Amino acid sequence: MKKNILLFITILLYNLSTYAQAPRGVYISAGFSQNNLKSSDLLTDSKPGFTVGAQYHLGYHENYNFQFEFAYKQNILDVKYVEDNFEEAKNSKYKYSDISFGAYVNYYILKPEEDRFFLGPQAGAFVSYVDPITPSKGADVTNQYYLPYLLNESDLQDSSKFNYGLGLGLTGGYNDFRFDLRYSLGLANLLEDVQTHSFDSSNNYTGPTLQGKTNMISVTISYKVFSLSK
Repeated sequence: MKKNILLFITILLYNLSTYAQAPRGVYISAGFSQNNLKSSDLLTDSKPGFTVGAQYHLGYHENYNFQFEFAYKQNILDVKYVEDNFEEAKNSKYKYSDISFGAYVNYYILKPEEDRFFLGPQAGAFVSYVDPITPSKGADVTNQYYLPYLLNESDLQDSSKFNYGLGLGLTGGYNDFRFDLRYSLGLANLLEDVQTHSFDSSNNYTGPTLQGKTNMISVTISYKVFSLSK
């Protein structure tokens, strides 16, 4: 009896892996990203950047599958500052980059089938390690004080190293190619550890606690390099 049950389960899993329509396999990905730091305590504008990474797709259902991804993202922030004469506000280029891991569910309204376009919504969550916000290569940060609290470059190095949040978007593709159009909302306060120059006579920090969270738009194109299906 036990042998028959084991044989039945083996045959069932084999058929699922053979006939499942949802994409399964390993993909490499690259694309466009723009990560904005939303804050009234550090005045910034975001410039377009890039993302590269890898995806792992797993599932045994024709309508949905699970997507796990590892990605590196980078873009430039124009951080507003004044020089020590305080006459004019200018922009200085800083690099914002992170390494992230995400887990998403893809639900296909147009089911994936050979030689047919597939499409559907995507939702999930991510966690990322954020590099310190540093001047981009060649940027001169001498005598610059970043608005509105007149921070300096060393103050920005104390930005939080971890971010996490939610992602929502569209996913689709054709055969071994696929795309992801996603909006990601960061929930961590990346400026929580950045301090202004406000201390009392005992050198205790008197505030305020700065606020800064991210939101990102990304578009990636992926190609399957290893398939899990027959």
